[in-house]
Amino acid sequence: MKIILAFFFTLLAGGAVGQARIMTRDEAENKKFHPDMQPVSYSTEGDAISVQRLQFFLKESLGTVISEQADPGIGVFAQVFVNAGGGIDYLIFDAEQIKGYDKDSLNKIIKEKFVAVTNSWQLSVAPEKPFQLATFNFFGKKLAYRKVRHTDSSVVDVPYAQAFADSLKVKRIFFNDLELTNVPEVIYRFPNTEELYLNSNRLVDVNIDFSRFPKLKQLHLQNNEITNDGLILSQNNSLNTLNLRDNKLTDIPIAVRNCKELSSLWLGGNSLSALSNRSFRKLKQIKDLNFYKSGLAVLPKGIRKMKNLEVLDLYYNQFEKLPNSLTKLKKLTHLAISYNQLKTLPPKMNRLKNVHTLYAHHNRLSALPESVSRMNKVNILDLGFNWFTNFPAEVASLKGLKELDISSNNFAAFPEKLLDIKELDKVYLQGNPFVSEDINTRYKRQLGVLKEKKVEVFY
Repeated sequence: MKIILAFFFTLLAGGAVGQARIMTRDEAENKKFHPDMQPVSYSTEGDAISVQRLQFFLKESLGTVISEQADPGIGVFAQVFVNAGGGIDYLIFDAEQIKGYDKDSLNKIIKEKFVAVTNSWQLSVAPEKPFQLATFNFFGKKLAYRKVRHTDSSVVDVPYAQAFADSLKVKRIFFNDLELTNVPEVIYRFPNTEELYLNSNRLVDVNIDFSRFPKLKQLHLQNNEITNDGLILSQNNSLNTLNLRDNKLTDIPIAVRNCKELSSLWLGGNSLSALSNRSFRKLKQIKDLNFYKSGLAVLPKGIRKMKNLEVLDLYYNQFEKLPNSLTKLKKLTHLAISYNQLKTLPPKMNRLKNVHTLYAHHNRLSALPESVSRMNKVNILDLGFNWFTNFPAEVASLKGLKELDISSNNFAAFPEKLLDIKELDKVYLQGNPFVSEDINTRYKRQLGVLKEKKVEVFY
């Protein structure tokens, strides 16, 4: 964003003392006001409480004239000068990022609001010294900045696609961030397309005919408004990645079952309230499943049907427990269950023989099932931000463990069993009660042992 230069007011002869002067940035520029001409020196650093209250006042005032649902959004820069008594001397502002609005009209509305409220506003406790504050408040939907890869085998917008001569050459279509409400027919000009990006638009219904896209491997539809019935995908054997994050889905769309070679399915950011055992039918081929932040409190047992699943992301849900059927996923290599409310793990975790990465931080774990000790392929284990008071002996038995995070638990003393982990390369200890200023002297022996083993210790 453009850096806005500060322009200031001078006191006009005969002007009313104590009355706040309100101007747009252009008005300040035209009148050539300059800070050096001020009789008062305004510090660029106000005390924290005064600054916080002033910021709240500005945002609250603007919020009465600009909607939080403004689309496109509206940004307002303001620079305020507060006197020793806690009142406002000068306020310079400017509306920005206002595509689709008349700026002069918008500035007029904002100015009228500031004029109405600034003279009666004053800090309840006078600041330590006069100060100035520059702020920027944004309301509504932010404008999207398109990120596309310009190559000689890609098209990046509809007009360019319509004019592109060698249609057989195109392999990637970047129609993201174009405010599209329907899928342009022009996409079918390019039958050799392998990657189609329609993300960050306003699509509610998407119908892709794979008979006209026989080579399509990746379909990116995240950040739209697609519902369960709004997605239609014809039967195909080409698609391997389908990104449906941040839409309006409540279940895994039935259309997904038509993608016979699909390996990655990303559904995070949807409210999957209708997810059931039946949802996982005919999805055995999927290897990477993302349920990140999907509002799930229960994981249906039907997930056991996904026999080829290797990566499962359950971050940021409301799970208090996981189904035993989870341990039927014998090809699983990555399990991410962080940011939930888990108090325990399934009793037969050892069935997950191929898991080498287990993220379980930010839960309520205070113990682990004995079966964890037999997960011999685990080399990364993150148990940070849990409720452990005693070091879980199961962890010390993990023969392949190389990286361990037990930060921000409740270990009162250095966990001695930590020294028994033979292959350890890194360990994170910070945030535990035993980690204090004298840790290097109090636990000199233990830290020395880790140093001899060339273990990186973070505390």
